[in-house]
Amino acid sequence: MPSPSSAAADTVQPSGTDGSTPTATVVGSVDVEKVASKEKDLEGGAAPVEPSTAPPPGPPPFPNGGKRAYLTTLGGVLVLFTTFGLSNSWAAFQAELSNHQLNEYTASSISWIGSVQLWALFVCGLPSGSLFDRGYFQYQLAIGSALWIFGMFMLSLSKEYYQFFLSYAICLGIALGLLFAPTLSCVGSYFSTRRTVMMGCVAAGASAGAVVYPIQLNHLFRSQGFAPAVRSVAYIHVGFLLFANLLMRPRNDIPPRKPPPALPLIGSFLKEPRTWFVCLGCAFVMLGMFIPIFYVQVFVQIHGANEVVVTYALAILNAAACVARLTVGLLADRFGNLTVGLGVTTLIGGMIFAMLGATSTGGAVAFCIVYGAASGAWVTIMAPSLISLANSVREFGTRGGLGMLFVSFSALIGTPIAGAILRATPSSDGKPSNYTGVCAFGGCSVLLGTACLTVARRLQVKRKGTWRV
Repeated sequence: MPSPSSAAADTVQPSGTDGSTPTATVVGSVDVEKVASKEKDLEGGAAPVEPSTAPPPGPPPFPNGGKRAYLTTLGGVLVLFTTFGLSNSWAAFQAELSNHQLNEYTASSISWIGSVQLWALFVCGLPSGSLFDRGYFQYQLAIGSALWIFGMFMLSLSKEYYQFFLSYAICLGIALGLLFAPTLSCVGSYFSTRRTVMMGCVAAGASAGAVVYPIQLNHLFRSQGFAPAVRSVAYIHVGFLLFANLLMRPRNDIPPRKPPPALPLIGSFLKEPRTWFVCLGCAFVMLGMFIPIFYVQVFVQIHGANEVVVTYALAILNAAACVARLTVGLLADRFGNLTVGLGVTTLIGGMIFAMLGATSTGGAVAFCIVYGAASGAWVTIMAPSLISLANSVREFGTRGGLGMLFVSFSALIGTPIAGAILRATPSSDGKPSNYTGVCAFGGCSVLLGTACLTVARRLQVKRKGTWRV
């Protein structure tokens, strides 16, 4: 897909040999075919253009900037700051519920609440992405925002396990599923040359939220209690999501065209080996990646870290993730998403094993910084890696949604499996829990995913004829 220059382009070539969707010939932002047609009508008519010489209509070049593009990006930051930022703060809820409201339940049982929310988020990615491709983004944004606010206030009223499950896992999970993938796809549809950078900025909003919310919640849980703490966050979310709905707009310059049926399109994707290796690679990485994010606060607490570090461990991790999400896009746009992603996922796998050594205050801080940067970088790269397989902007939502479907099952079972391993592993050194099995499971899962992504990268290099993939 060619990108526009600041000056008016004379022509834009139709589809190349890579099978990408052809683009209409444009002068500035005006369709040449339409202008030529009008001129011929005024001249009294001319011979019609032969069907073989007229390219099929397609989307115009990517704006790569402009007021609407940047306002949409800002709105995307607010959406992910509000929603995925709170989702990434689950460790604060895990600690609070384990110590108070649900102290009679095991860590594995409580972690199901957070993991089912992630599952709902990712499993909704496929239908949500298909709806985005069909032009329903504005409705998804409004309905998802309303459902999120409803879920937050219901969470503040929860006292029993099933109430927490319905409000946090189901209601907030579905709302996040309606918002997450379409928000990234909407921002990505405005950019080609700087797509990963801008999507990284949006993803950084999630990390920024995950810095603010654990600090806010940990203090308010102690000073005011669970219900007032959650309601204080919910009021903030009302304002942010309202602004996001006012700021975000999908592109209106793409000629309307009914997309192909979703199931045949998905079937064609699944005939490609590269699709399988990318999706499985993402799934195995996510199977292990969320384990430290869910358990880091409890881990550093039982290993005697400073109380200040315990309170701010998750915030430190997500602050490092925020910085990484803002910067990794520059590398990914230059060297390719999969190329950079292989180094990032290798680091994630190694750091999960290294978590076993983070048993002091200094070690805990160092682990949170490095792991936060690596995990934040991967979350930024994952979605662009999935949609980089697309041949057209009209495939963005479905491509991303298919990958999210694979990831959803990893998100569902990853942390509960870790909780079950934790419960079954005999404790040692006088500590109440032994994380050796948990870290081995998480680290090996991520490294297996890295192996799948390595194969996917080789296939993409062969297909595109360049190492920059």
